Amino acid sequence: MMNEKVNKLSDMLLQSLYDYHFANNGGSYTLPKAMLNADVTSKAAIEHLIENEYAVDSGQGSDNLVLAITPKGMDYITNK
Repeated sequence: MMNEKVNKLSDMLLQSLYDYHFANNGGSYTLPKAMLNADVTSKAAIEHLIENEYAVDSGQGSDNLVLAITPKGMDYITNK
């Protein structure tokens, strides 16, 4: 079970990915993994988004997370 802090951050990050997607012609957001590892709450929130298929990380094998919102994530944002 997710705590409320992680849940709120997860929703905020997903909204940011949604906004970024439309502001950048469907672009992905790049974030250094080292920055993510420094913040346990952010890491948990991003892992929640990926596990629930609201976002995908196409940065495997690199030093960055390359996050993009999925259609499921867009539906979640538009229907909440």
